[in-house]
Amino acid sequence: MKIVFTYFKFVFLVITFLSFALVKSQKIKDSVKVEIDFNKKVNNVKSMSGFLHFDDIRALENSILELKPKYWRIGWSYKSTKDVEYLRSFGITPILVISDMYGYPGKKNNKEWPHPLETDRLKTVITAEYKKFKNTVIYDIWNEPFHQGGFGDFDKEEYYQIFKKAHNIIRSLPGGKDAIITGPSFDHYDENEIEDFLRFCNKNNIRVDMLCWHEWRDGVSEESFSKDVKKLRNTILPKYPKVGVKKIVLNEIINQYSQFSPSEVLQVFKMLEDNGIDGACKGCWAESDGVFNCNNSINGLLDKNGKPRSVWWAYKVYSQSIKNRTKSISNYNQVSAFSSYDQKGQYIILNNNSGNKVVNVQVNLKNLYNLYKKEQNVDLNIYEIPYTQEGFLENMVFKNKQKISVRKNSITVTIPEISPKTVYYISISR
Repeated sequence: MKIVFTYFKFVFLVITFLSFALVKSQKIKDSVKVEIDFNKKVNNVKSMSGFLHFDDIRALENSILELKPKYWRIGWSYKSTKDVEYLRSFGITPILVISDMYGYPGKKNNKEWPHPLETDRLKTVITAEYKKFKNTVIYDIWNEPFHQGGFGDFDKEEYYQIFKKAHNIIRSLPGGKDAIITGPSFDHYDENEIEDFLRFCNKNNIRVDMLCWHEWRDGVSEESFSKDVKKLRNTILPKYPKVGVKKIVLNEIINQYSQFSPSEVLQVFKMLEDNGIDGACKGCWAESDGVFNCNNSINGLLDKNGKPRSVWWAYKVYSQSIKNRTKSISNYNQVSAFSSYDQKGQYIILNNNSGNKVVNVQVNLKNLYNLYKKEQNVDLNIYEIPYTQEGFLENMVFKNKQKISVRKNSITVTIPEISPKTVYYISISR
C-alpha cells in the first residue's frame, strides 16, 4: 500500500511539474515597443564577429565576405604564411597563439615536456614565428594558463615568468617594440587574477597592448559582466599605467549551451557592444557527435556539409548592421534591436531572447523620409531566423511583405507575434 501511495504521489508530482512547465513555457509578453531613429547615427561601432581556427581558410571565402569578421584567432590550425596574408586581404586581424606553436604538456608538471622556463624552445618558436609575420599578427602568449591541465595549469608566478620571458623576446626582435601583444587569455574573468597579472606587468615593465580573457557569460549575466568591465576600466586599469592597455578583445566567447542559438549570440553581442568591448572571437565546442567544431564549420556556424545553420544567418545580418548603425530603443530588455542602412535600404534586427512569446510588437520607424528623395511608398519585408540548433537553414523564413509610406515623420509597423528565442529581420527598400 505504501508503495502504491508513493507511486501515485510521484505521478502527481510529475504531472504538477509538467503542467507548471507548460504554463511557464506559454507565458506571453504583450505590447513591446521598439523605436528606431534613422536620423541618429551611432558612431564607432565595434564588430563582435570573429572566429577561432580553420582547416582550409580559402574554402570559407563566401562566409568571410558575408560575415565580415574583424579578428581570427589561429595557432595550430594555420598552414602557412599565405593563410595569414589571405585573412589580412579581407581586413581581418589574425591573433597568433604562441603556446599552440610551442605545444602543451598534456598534463601538469610533465617532466618530459620542454618547460618554457628551463629550455630555449620558447625563444626558438617566437623568433621563427616573428620572422614570418613581423607585426602583421597579434601575439597571444599562452592559452588558458590557469586551471586547465591540458594547457599547462601553471602556478601563478610560473606563468608570470613565462609571459615576461615571451614578452621580452618579442620586444627584443627588430621591430618588436611595435608588436601588439595580448594576454593573459585566462579561461574566465576573475577580478583578483586579472589585477594580479596587471600588477606584475606594471612592476616589470611589460606592455600588454590588448587585454583578453575568455568570456562565457550570456545575456542573462549582463549585469555582472557590466559591473566587472566598469570596475576594470574605471578602477583597476588606471592603477597600472605602464601596462598600456589600449583595447579589450575577448578572444573566446559564446558558451557551449548557446553556441547554435541566434538569439543568444545576438544578446551577447549587444552586451559586449554596450560595454565598449573592442572585438571578440567565437569559441569552439563539441557537437552532438562529439566532434569539436574548431574546423571549417566556422565554430559551428556551418553544418557537416558546409551549409549554414540559423546562427550563421544571425552573424550575417549582424555584420551588415555595423556600418551606418542607427539608434534603437526597446522598452523590454529581452527584446533588443540593431538597425542600420546603406544605399540599397534600411535594416532592422529584432531579437526576442526571452523565453516568452512576444505579441503586438510595435516598431516605430522615425525619419525614414531623410533617406528617400522622390519615393512616396517603399517595400517592407519581414523574415524570421528560427532556432534550428544543429540543423541547416537554407534561407531566412519569409513572413510577409507590405507597403509603407516614407513621407511621414514616423511610421509604426506591428508584428503580431515573435516566438521565444527567435530573431526577426526587417528590410526596407525601393
